[in-house]
Amino acid sequence: MKCSKCKIDYQENETHEHHTHPKFMSNKDGTGMKVYLCKKCHDILHFTLPKLYWDILTEGQKTEAIRRVIGYSKKYGGLK
Repeated sequence: MKCSKCKIDYQENETHEHHTHPKFMSNKDGTGMKVYLCKKCHDILHFTLPKLYWDILTEGQKTEAIRRVIGYSKKYGGLK
């Protein structure tokens, strides 16, 4: 299975499913678009908005953050 970011082939058990709208950002069911990333690329992507910051945002800020993270995930994760 190929990492959507670095395009390197990995065994299926070496890739991570990444939700373009992360579960910790009010997406408990993990619905929406998903990409498969290697551990390194997945860790880098999740470093962009730690949960710590999510917990202190207002609802309006969370809505804007969700929009931005989905956009970043599409761009970084290789989605069109």
